[in-house]
Amino acid sequence: MGYQELRYAIFEGEDNNRQEYQVRMEKNEDKFEVYRTADRDSVMGKDEFEDVFRAFNKFLNIMQLPVLSNRKRLKEGDPPEYFCQLWENIKE
Repeated sequence: MGYQELRYAIFEGEDNNRQEYQVRMEKNEDKFEVYRTADRDSVMGKDEFEDVFRAFNKFLNIMQLPVLSNRKRLKEGDPPEYFCQLWENIKE
């Protein structure tokens, strides 16, 4: 789906929000953890799953949120959080 673009921190220009975050899915013993990291690797919203498919579904839902959010921002004339082809080159 091209989501690899979302994993990187983007620090281009002063007009961009300088938030560094990642979405992670990791196996920890017998559970799968899905969470986001923010500034300085702080953990936000950790969910645990026993089923890998439920964890993967949560992971993809979290990844889709910035895509939809930034597409909406551009549609409303607001700047995106950072440049990414997933929302910059969308044709209505």
